[in-house]
Amino acid sequence: MTLAAADSLDRIANVYIKDGLNLRPLEFSITATGLKTHGDKKNEARTDRFGDTPQLPDGRILLKPTGGAINQTYAWDYNASRPGKYWVELVYSLVKGDSTAVPNISAYRIPTRLEATGATNRFRNVTLGKVYFVQPGEQKIGLKFRGDTPRVRALILRPGPEGESIGQALDRSMLLHARDATIHGTKLQYETKPHKNTVGYWVNVSDQVCWDFTVTSGGMFDVEIHQGCGKGQGGSRVALEVGGQQLGFTVKDTGHFQNFVAYNIGTVNLAKGKHRFWIKPVKKARNAIMDVRRIRLTPIN
Repeated sequence: MTLAAADSLDRIANVYIKDGLNLRPLEFSITATGLKTHGDKKNEARTDRFGDTPQLPDGRILLKPTGGAINQTYAWDYNASRPGKYWVELVYSLVKGDSTAVPNISAYRIPTRLEATGATNRFRNVTLGKVYFVQPGEQKIGLKFRGDTPRVRALILRPGPEGESIGQALDRSMLLHARDATIHGTKLQYETKPHKNTVGYWVNVSDQVCWDFTVTSGGMFDVEIHQGCGKGQGGSRVALEVGGQQLGFTVKDTGHFQNFVAYNIGTVNLAKGKHRFWIKPVKKARNAIMDVRRIRLTPIN
């Protein structure tokens, strides 16, 4: 696939604003004079842009049609770099009429009704649901329409949480388990096997992981990481970020990547509300950074 220059309007797949921890899509038009957004005028508009390959380093997969629909169907062949869960977003325009989008991705088939956008150059983003790639490798991605066929600008697979939403326990502690993480990367993944049950395959420094959680009773919390690291593989540096605070940590050699040891790495002050906890590698020392089974936040009385 040949794409236009990095600053070209043809590179724009989607437009959004940051609304707290969430992204809120904006309707937008591509005109002869440039990009025009509709709706929110107070916040800075940001864009998802097509890269030279479908998957970007942060894990987003942006699929661009190479032509029109055939029998009301768009199709892509995608070589998944890792297993994992993704939200599926359709960016489309529909002058008028009635249309329903039916994805065909990893056995996901739930239809979504589409509203008209009023013009061929006015685009809207709608979430079609969440899909799960059970394993890496070749994936057949299909998108069929019932009724009128819209113009598809992009199909976006955005990394989603692997599990459930995270809240605060009765003792005010919070458990950020690997099974509930959101993976932002191309190799890092949640390994589901019982003896693993971890975030692993951490070979890329650019790969990151986060957890979204809700604090109902704020205060100071001890931060404890349960990490494993193979013999001779320790020494990588990572940063843990939450609530505008950062803690540095040097990965310990635990003798095996699935030999998990708990380490207290400091304290953070968290107010009531929604938070996002990040682990971001700073420097990789050897072949892989570490495996992480969970982060535990324990209140300091």
